[in-house]
Amino acid sequence: MVPVLIVLLAACGGSARLSKQEFAKRADALCTKYTSDLQKLGQPQSFAELATFTDKAVPLAQKLIDDTKKLKPPKDEQALVDQWNTQNQKVVDAIKALGDAAHKSDQKAAQSALQTGDAANTKSNTLGKQLGMVACTKD
Repeated sequence: MVPVLIVLLAACGGSARLSKQEFAKRADALCTKYTSDLQKLGQPQSFAELATFTDKAVPLAQKLIDDTKKLKPPKDEQALVDQWNTQNQKVVDAIKALGDAAHKSDQKAAQSALQTGDAANTKSNTLGKQLGMVACTKD
């Protein structure tokens, strides 16, 4: 019975940690899907379009963060992954702030959100590269 339980746990994800390469591969797969979904939203050309875009982009970005947090990196990479996840959450929060600014037509707040998001994205990309990712490190 125990071997069956172990197989079932492994099939369901269990609590086994991934290798560095497998973690990077799975994270990159999630980032590739997110990028594809985001591209389908198109490029906003006005504040009104930006507000609509961010309304749709925030749930996609948050799902990416939530899904990557479910991945179990090697124990010796956990602290770096936690930093990466923190920076990614800052990017999502900046997208939310950008959307709020766009809904209010507040260009100053929009600029601030863009700067905050860009800084977090730069840090995230640096951390992602250290973790062996490729798709998750593209702007």
